[in-house]
Amino acid sequence: MTKKFMVIRAKIFSRWFLRPWLGIPVGIWIAVVTLVYYSWIYSISTTDHHMPPPVFKTPDKLAELQTLSPMWSNYQVPVIPDIVGTLCEKIHIALVCMGKCPPTITPLLKSLLHHRQNPIHFHFIVDTSSEHVLNTLMKTWDLPDVNYSFYNAQDHLFKVSWVPNKHYSGIYTLVKLLVPEILPASLPRVIMLDSDLTFLSDVAELWGMFRNMTNRQFIGLVENESDWYFGQHRWPALGQGYNTGVMLLDLSKVRETVDWTTLWHEAINDNLAELQQLNLADQDVINVLIKNDPSILYPISCQYNIQMSTRSVAKSCYGENIHNVKVIHWNSNKKQNIEIRDAEYFKTLHLFYVNLDGNLLRNKLHKCYTTEVVTPEETKPNDLCASFHSAQRVKLRTLLYYAEYQYTVTDNFDVTLALQLSFDRMQFLERLVKYWEGPLSVAIYLSDCEVEQLGSFIREHSDTLSSRTNIGYHLVFKQEQVHYPVNYLRNVALSGVHTPYVFLVDVDFVPMHALHRHLRRALRLVNPYPLKKCLVVPAFETTRYRVSPPRDKAALLARLRSDVAPFRAREWPRGHRATNYSRWITATEPYEVEWQADYEPYLVVHRSVPRYDTRFSGFGWNKVSHSVELYARGYRAVVLPGAFIVHAPHAPSADITAFRARPDYRVCLSILKQEFMSDLKKKYNVTLDNNEEYNPQGKT
Repeated sequence: MTKKFMVIRAKIFSRWFLRPWLGIPVGIWIAVVTLVYYSWIYSISTTDHHMPPPVFKTPDKLAELQTLSPMWSNYQVPVIPDIVGTLCEKIHIALVCMGKCPPTITPLLKSLLHHRQNPIHFHFIVDTSSEHVLNTLMKTWDLPDVNYSFYNAQDHLFKVSWVPNKHYSGIYTLVKLLVPEILPASLPRVIMLDSDLTFLSDVAELWGMFRNMTNRQFIGLVENESDWYFGQHRWPALGQGYNTGVMLLDLSKVRETVDWTTLWHEAINDNLAELQQLNLADQDVINVLIKNDPSILYPISCQYNIQMSTRSVAKSCYGENIHNVKVIHWNSNKKQNIEIRDAEYFKTLHLFYVNLDGNLLRNKLHKCYTTEVVTPEETKPNDLCASFHSAQRVKLRTLLYYAEYQYTVTDNFDVTLALQLSFDRMQFLERLVKYWEGPLSVAIYLSDCEVEQLGSFIREHSDTLSSRTNIGYHLVFKQEQVHYPVNYLRNVALSGVHTPYVFLVDVDFVPMHALHRHLRRALRLVNPYPLKKCLVVPAFETTRYRVSPPRDKAALLARLRSDVAPFRAREWPRGHRATNYSRWITATEPYEVEWQADYEPYLVVHRSVPRYDTRFSGFGWNKVSHSVELYARGYRAVVLPGAFIVHAPHAPSADITAFRARPDYRVCLSILKQEFMSDLKKKYNVTLDNNEEYNPQGKT
């Protein structure tokens, strides 16, 4: 250290710290700054070093939001006015989702909702089946600041069916030409999206572009990122043409300045004689309109529609900066299996949203000036059984018909097998399906990250399941701190039954050979619906893990004293005692039995049967409660003499383990049972004696 520097330092010190009129205040100031600094250091050392900020943009931040430190516990969600340009301006998004679209649209919705901050109103253009699927999904997802409307375009298809089109999506993509007449006249503008997009940015960036349009511009598009339109026998286009996967549509201008229907009709008719058919569906038509009048186009930056197709030159858009991509468009029939540059990286981003827990998107970032309906909390303070009581009110996100389903009901006595299971028991379903040739409605409880595994198991690892299209797979997504929602799942499976009758069974049973045909004959013979009867299929069990079920009754009786026995005859005889197995052994005709306490048979009944009581989740009384209500409603139980199912042994479930180990679990089940019986008496004025405790060894 030089002498000159030491002199300068001494002068500074004497000037600021040795003057009597300034020394004390500066000293106090230094002390305060020091105290604040060390307090800040201490607070960081005692909190999560990776705590995310309230606003986040990258995928991994959303999961971390759940672990915010206690310092945010008093954070007040800001209230923002609903005016143009604010976080509370509502954004309107339209999607055509018809045919096989619903199971594939979830990653798009997740990615868009993950990045958005504004309220969203989805306008779904649907057919009858997709409306049912999407309505169930959105209703059970229960997202904040999200509204949705449905527009059934089934009756509009004839307006585009005359147009020859060889696009792999078929007629449904042409429905985009009908958007101005399908959507309400009160809607001034909308962002039109394809279902095969992955958002990496806030959709508000696109919405804000409407304010930049001129009076003539009413359609915003990204340039096509391939040389497709330079080839032979292509529809007219301006330069490389424009891709319609992401489209800004100013509906007010469309309706006020042009005759839209005449416009697109003329565009097709002027070129159809020469070109014969559309190659890229609505995109070919829109490009003709732009070619004829370029002033209607608002060009959007290429980063908002990075096209993953075999001829794509998207790399020229973002160069080496892959983080500059805003929206990925999987516009190839190979979708995420496309093999082009950077596709693997973008596929990884897409899979993040496939696996993302959709429940995390229920978090509210801020409040807008809207009236919110608040449901009062019904759980009492310090409620020992709060987790059970809340099961009745919880909304579990549900996606119906995950895979293609096709089945034509044969007659008024056809029957569907309905069951529920968790994803880890898919091998049980595969075993059961081998012995049941009829339709099935299956509710599967799983997490988002298990969906890809489910699809892979069905398509690639099970010849039995991949060869069947008469199985309706309905996905119910897991939620934390919820007991296994067995009765909710059963109700979901019931809702997927389209045949007149349903066979209510569990996945750990195997039916006898040709049971579907046997039940149809029995239903025609008994005709139970007018007489309010339900048919009992006797249940048996085997102690062998790997064994084929008896082919028929004679084969079962031959094994009755060896490896086959009435189901739970020792552990829980009350469960199936009323079936009267002694009589069944010699019976040749159906016979009626009396309902008894704790009777829980496996039934064939009309699909209008009462739904299961969802207060029963986890283990215990979930099926008995249903039987009790059938008794209360006057249903009669008739045992089939030639039908049976066989239970195969397996490891105990987590819930029965908890039932056996935790006294509070058993206490809560007893309380729920008393509440149910009390409600039943008020509703139907009936009682059912039950003086025995429920046996924890009864079932697995």
